Amino acid sequence: MLVFDKNNLDKQKALTELIEGGGVIAIKDVYSQNQIKEAREIVNQHADTQEQKETHFNAEADDCGKINLQQRVWNLFGKGEVFSDIITEDIIFNLMSTFLGTEFICGSYCASRLLPGALGQELHLDYPYWDFYKEETFPMGLNSTFPQNCQGAIPLDDCSELSGATAYCPGSQKKLHYPTKEDDKSNIKQMLGKPGDLVFFNGNTWHGAMPNKSSHQRAVLLIEFLPKYVKPVEELLSYLDEEFLKNCSERVRQLLGLNYHYPKKMDSSKMTNDIGLGYKAKN
Repeated sequence: MLVFDKNNLDKQKALTELIEGGGVIAIKDVYSQNQIKEAREIVNQHADTQEQKETHFNAEADDCGKINLQQRVWNLFGKGEVFSDIITEDIIFNLMSTFLGTEFICGSYCASRLLPGALGQELHLDYPYWDFYKEETFPMGLNSTFPQNCQGAIPLDDCSELSGATAYCPGSQKKLHYPTKEDDKSNIKQMLGKPGDLVFFNGNTWHGAMPNKSSHQRAVLLIEFLPKYVKPVEELLSYLDEEFLKNCSERVRQLLGLNYHYPKKMDSSKMTNDIGLGYKAKN
């Protein structure tokens, strides 16, 4: 895992690593401990009081009756202002605007909390979609030569080998196929990090949470970043009220897809024709 300091980030080296290198980078101490503390308290409060929410790639935990130890808190935009502050960090917009295009969006924004004894996940990938093991449902010719997804992870607790830091197979983002039992995973590593770090990994990278064998929880904020034309995994808007949408920043509006008009009800649209290079030249 290629590690950078917040004040000494080599942008081109970082983006190349996501595509052509190991597929994972980390930037140290991006967020203040006050931000992390506030986010952690909110995540824990929701996780402790809500019903069990949907989580993924946890068949073993389901079979063993331990699925309750792997908790998710979804749609963090609506859970507190701190989450809007965290996701609009300059470093995120600097890197993702080049990696995925200047109008990139957020496809999901949640927290994953593994309690002591949680079993972790099977290795998987997040692009083109979580269910890429059903290859027949996807188009022919899909490949990994250009990015269409990037995952962000922000530790709220120590992510160590003992606490189940996310495992990954360096370089697996270049293959674009769902990992199977036959694939060589002997080079597996873990995304080790401290609260306040910011980790990015290519969504094609084979990865999965490891078992939490520590005596403490391991919570991480998880963000899916997408180019503007890819369908998000999580439906975010219906959970946000008009007051939030009215007052949120331009960066949050972009992340929620509000600055991109599609899909649009074309039959009732009264917008003037403004698409094409010809129209662009007039402005």
